[in-house]
Amino acid sequence: MNTKTRTYDSSKRKAQAEARRTLMLKCAAQLLADSGTDEFRLEDVAQAAGVSVQTILRAFGSKDGLVIKTLEFEAPSALDMSVYDNIRIEDVGDMIRTMFQVYDKIGDLVIHALAHEHRSPEFQKSLDVGRAFHKGWIADACDIHIAKRPPDERAAMFHALLAATDIYVWKILRRDEGLSLEDTVATVTFTLKSLIQEKE
Repeated sequence: MNTKTRTYDSSKRKAQAEARRTLMLKCAAQLLADSGTDEFRLEDVAQAAGVSVQTILRAFGSKDGLVIKTLEFEAPSALDMSVYDNIRIEDVGDMIRTMFQVYDKIGDLVIHALAHEHRSPEFQKSLDVGRAFHKGWIADACDIHIAKRPPDERAAMFHALLAATDIYVWKILRRDEGLSLEDTVATVTFTLKSLIQEKE
């Protein structure tokens, strides 16, 4: 008689659960991009992923939890840090194109989170990370031109550059106005060149 205890191998089940979780996140990201911030429903994510709403809730806790995890899931691929290496404002068009290509990937998720930030500390925490990154990137990429200003103008210059490249500008131009990426880049580049007084 064989008295050995069979060891339960849970690796396959874990892999299946992780694949299902990834599918739910991908479906949520696509639906947020397609439907906008006000029409996003868990029922639609469930149908797209071939799971139940309860499965989504067990995995993410709530609709807010799903959105936050979707943003965290999508952001690393969008924020390929290597593309930021050595980009300076001397080549304004490339700088803006790089930034707005990132917005094209995760902008709808961020706008959704911003719309609900006031009622969710989780949203605020994730968004604060993004805000800190944006500020640091502008300070680093634009430091040459900020430094050229008199000391009493540098803070205003920094905030003007920050506002000109904000994700809400992307939303207005890409979503509300329906501009192409290239037209959006040209518009924001025009704004930045005006701020730094760079001539064509």
